[in-house]
Amino acid sequence: MRTRIENQFEPMTSSLGQRSLVRLRTALGTLVALNFAVLWAVPVVVQGQAYRRGLHRVFRPVHRLLDGSPALRRFATKHIYRRPVHVDYFATAILFAFGFLLSLGGLFALQIVTKSLPWYVVVAYYFIWVGPGARFMAAAYTFAHREGHLPGGRMYRPKIGNRVGNFFENWIGPWYGTIPYNFSTSHLFLHHRLNGGKGDTVYVWDIDRTNFWDVIRYQWRVFRYMTGISSLTEFRRQRGVLRAVDRARRTLIKGMAIYWILLPAAILTLLTATGSSLSSALLFLFFIYFQPLCAMSCFLSLMNLGWHGFLEFDEAGRHVKHVTSGTILDGPDDSYGEDFHVAHHHFPSINHDRLTDHVEAERQEWGRCHGSVFENTTILELSVLVMLGRFDTLIGNHYVDYSQGTLSQEELVDLFERRAQRKEMSYEEYEFGYLPRLRESAEELVSSGVCANENSAYVYQAHRNLQRNLKVPADQSV
Repeated sequence: MRTRIENQFEPMTSSLGQRSLVRLRTALGTLVALNFAVLWAVPVVVQGQAYRRGLHRVFRPVHRLLDGSPALRRFATKHIYRRPVHVDYFATAILFAFGFLLSLGGLFALQIVTKSLPWYVVVAYYFIWVGPGARFMAAAYTFAHREGHLPGGRMYRPKIGNRVGNFFENWIGPWYGTIPYNFSTSHLFLHHRLNGGKGDTVYVWDIDRTNFWDVIRYQWRVFRYMTGISSLTEFRRQRGVLRAVDRARRTLIKGMAIYWILLPAAILTLLTATGSSLSSALLFLFFIYFQPLCAMSCFLSLMNLGWHGFLEFDEAGRHVKHVTSGTILDGPDDSYGEDFHVAHHHFPSINHDRLTDHVEAERQEWGRCHGSVFENTTILELSVLVMLGRFDTLIGNHYVDYSQGTLSQEELVDLFERRAQRKEMSYEEYEFGYLPRLRESAEELVSSGVCANENSAYVYQAHRNLQRNLKVPADQSV
């Protein structure tokens, strides 16, 4: 059985149509990246630098004042959150919601009164959207992410959860580039269920993470994920595998209808009914509503390159989780433990208040496999260093070596460069050979008795290098 699966994914010769499709995806990925560079890179960089160079002296005291208020924390415990650990989110959520509602409400009011938005107002909104030190953008993403792991409003008290549901994921999310229910469906049942492995719609191990054009191609893959299209395609492929997956497909369809049809129709109706021309309303829709999806797709692709940029196998061909999911210690931009990505994937019961204990418990494992753990950096900086191939800087300035120096710095640089360039298969093999036969190979694993059911077969093949007989060289073994 093992041989049948391995031979099924031998290197393939691309047809003219496949090569043309790859070129098209590269071109579209280039457009998405250029869009980010032109419209969003300056607000992100300027806000980040401004915060570090002085704005933190203004915002941190305000946050500490709110976060340290016993009355506010009692209110959040009694009326907002089900679990005490989530009360830590409340001060940030208040500051974010105030800034978001004020800025977006102001934009709508200005559009309705003047019938158009000057370009400098749109630029100012982008700076506010990013927020001081990118804190608004991070808060919107972090809270939507955390809510997605507790679908149906289960983070909140019943009177909120039952009526409002996941507030950040489904109500705020569309204005920050997130399709309603995307975290509680695609993120939960593809990315986490498969832990970034084959079949995940943001799978990254068929590209060289240090190659610019490979990264551009990957940008298009993440953009399709953000639109919901690729996740819906994969859910349809897995129809009948797991009831929860079938429910997720139906929920995602609802979220896509809200994002792509209902909300745009409501915005255009409101603006045209209050006197805006159709062209002015469409410009508002493009720059204020759809642009955040373009921005976050580019940002998410960079984040995933950092969090899952390194690939290593054990002697049985299984992914080494302490390598394939990264960790950042003492990161200046950490948002409630988002920097501890290996914990988030493989130790999901650990909340942000227990991460210090997690680090102590995993030190030996990180040391054994020379795990992907870094310090005093950000996910954006980590991703850029990987993409540019600056492993000397990454290892020399940021790597945390728990192995007691068993490898020299030069050996570590070489090891992590290989891990960042390693693929399970080529992009063409994965897209045109592996994915179309993914369901078939899962069925074969069940019929041969390797796996008990199709769901376990999906997980089994996601985390193993099944397509070729892996031999780990001695200098790369873990």
